[in-house]
Amino acid sequence: MADRHDDIKARLLAIFQVEAEEHIQSLTANLLALERGLPPAEAQAVVETMFREVHTLKGAARSVSLLDMEALCQALESVLSRNTQGALALDSCALHLLQAGVDGGARLLAGGYAPATLSDLIRRLKRTAELTVEPMEPIEASGNQAETLATAVAPVLPPTDTIRVATAALDALLRQAEDLLAPKLAAEERVREARALVEALTRCRTTSARTRTAYRSSRLDEHDADLLGRLDAALRPIEALARELLAHLIRDARTMAGAVDGLLDAMRRMRMLPAATVLELFPRMVRDLAEEQGKEVAWMAQGADLEVDRKVLEAMKEPLIHLVRNAIDHGIETPEVRGQAGKPRGGQVSVTVALLEGNRIELCVEDDGSGIDPARVRAAAVRGRLLTTEEGEALGDAEALQLIYRSGLSTSPMITDVSGHGLGLAIVRERVERLGGQISLETQVGVGTTVRMILPASIATFRGLLLRAGGQPYLLPTDAVERAIRLAPERVERVEGREMIREKGYPLSLTRLSRLLGRMESDAPPEPASKAPCVIVRSGAGPLGLLVDEILGEQEVLVKEFGPPLVRVRNIAGAGLLGTGQLVLILRPADLLRSIRETPPRSAATVAPQEKARQPVLLVADDSITTRMMEKNLLEAVGYQVRVAVDGMEAWTLLKSEAFDLVVSDVDMPRMDGLELTARIRADRQLADLPVVLVTALETREDKERGIEVGANAYIVKSSFDQSNLLEIIRRLL
Repeated sequence: MADRHDDIKARLLAIFQVEAEEHIQSLTANLLALERGLPPAEAQAVVETMFREVHTLKGAARSVSLLDMEALCQALESVLSRNTQGALALDSCALHLLQAGVDGGARLLAGGYAPATLSDLIRRLKRTAELTVEPMEPIEASGNQAETLATAVAPVLPPTDTIRVATAALDALLRQAEDLLAPKLAAEERVREARALVEALTRCRTTSARTRTAYRSSRLDEHDADLLGRLDAALRPIEALARELLAHLIRDARTMAGAVDGLLDAMRRMRMLPAATVLELFPRMVRDLAEEQGKEVAWMAQGADLEVDRKVLEAMKEPLIHLVRNAIDHGIETPEVRGQAGKPRGGQVSVTVALLEGNRIELCVEDDGSGIDPARVRAAAVRGRLLTTEEGEALGDAEALQLIYRSGLSTSPMITDVSGHGLGLAIVRERVERLGGQISLETQVGVGTTVRMILPASIATFRGLLLRAGGQPYLLPTDAVERAIRLAPERVERVEGREMIREKGYPLSLTRLSRLLGRMESDAPPEPASKAPCVIVRSGAGPLGLLVDEILGEQEVLVKEFGPPLVRVRNIAGAGLLGTGQLVLILRPADLLRSIRETPPRSAATVAPQEKARQPVLLVADDSITTRMMEKNLLEAVGYQVRVAVDGMEAWTLLKSEAFDLVVSDVDMPRMDGLELTARIRADRQLADLPVVLVTALETREDKERGIEVGANAYIVKSSFDQSNLLEIIRRLL
């Protein structure tokens, strides 16, 4: 394990070396431009660019623990910052000193810098940053000191055997390499065609020879026998040529396959990065979020050195952030609550990355918090109008837990900038399934929650099971196919109007794929005694039996993803190009399962016509006329009727005399603040269910807890106010 960590550290240092050289070259070029003289506006733009370069280099040095480089960059940054603030002019002395600092960075990269000399250079930079009016001490010195400093700051760029390539260029190169899959697959198809030709010629010659022998034994017309002999003589060299052609095609196909597969494998290895590149984002995030919520949370990451495709890591970064934030916000309890439950005061959130067979990884997010209560999920679904009360009561615990993936459902008591939007887990499942992965959840009330995601370690060539349904070919991902069977009619049962079979003692839903996809069944139904081809498909939601017309075998294909406007097509993940040049649709197993199993939302017909036609009436309460009118104009622009109040007391008066659908209120107001207004609304029998959104400048954890205590539905901080966020919250609460 130590060797593995050393290898990762060496790779990160090599990457930093290349990046740092680019920054140093850019800084040197910009300094030269400043020395030559530039118009004030251009000079200021160059200085700002240099500031960003130094700041980026400082952060990169910190990430690989190069403290001397970080300190030098900090000193350079302070000088440039003073200039951007207008407190320091970059005269010739200052420019020479900055160049000395840049050259010092190059010297550090080469590993040849005396600590005392480096400290002196950093001290001079800091002193320069502190100057405003007094003349700066020139960098030149006399005697041995000048010689030492000149040697120290001489630009030395070490040789390197690596170059830095933009990820966009690397991705474009990989796409071009993947296009070579088409001729590779075509070559394999030509081999199959040539083999079929050889077999046909062999059968023809064999039939001719047998017929000639029969003629001879029956003493039939010798002329016919002679013709058969000539045919046999002609077929033999043709068959030989066909066999030779087949041998050449096989050799060429193998050569092309080896070259293409080797190139793609090498290209994909270039995209592999340790999982640490994403996981290193979380320690600080966990600490800050825990402090904000008054919780004690320990962070743990395992398998950070495991290499994963950069595309997979980038795609999973946002879902991981959602899951970790949910674990802290929803799962981990406060120290007091944990103590009362007999738990340690501090909770734990961990992410584990493990390698599985078949080029797959398991990404596991786990917490030892309160777990997910199915009863709360059912109540949230009813409250969010995703289910009726009767539908919610009819759901079992396992079915209720599946609702957490539904967009718009949240068990949070109040919407904040951290949680309560009901989008996190829906986004996670969507991203996992888009990568061809699976997601599952294990939870126990009072013990904790674990979310497991099975993902590809690299986005490799797609292999799928080619089948035909409704006269159309489709591909099912091989990873999702559990097995293919021939299904006898007597095995099919009908339960509650749906077909099913029993596999290994468990019930399994059954459907015709053509019917599921909305296609006409082109083939005649099988005979009663015949067995129908059936594919058992497994995804995160469980197994499903798909009846198809024909199973054609496993195929390797070149995947072509859909672009806008077909970014998300239900049941379809993309298209695959076969060796024959034919395009086939690639099915999305998770969507197929949901098409049967997912509980449908309430029909729009159940909503009364007068409810749909009526414009919601909103009350905005804020003592700032600017904020009040801004919110009023925003809400009216999207179709709401809006009344305004200058404080909580006026808002309360309006609430007692008029009907409103939702209240948007500031917290800090004269006469009656937003918290007291919310408390009065919740205590009033007629207004108790009225949604309340608090929009306030108060952003501490204690302020948000007070909002929860009085019964607010949402809490938006003005410092991070976003119009679309407010509108989305109001839309969901209504």
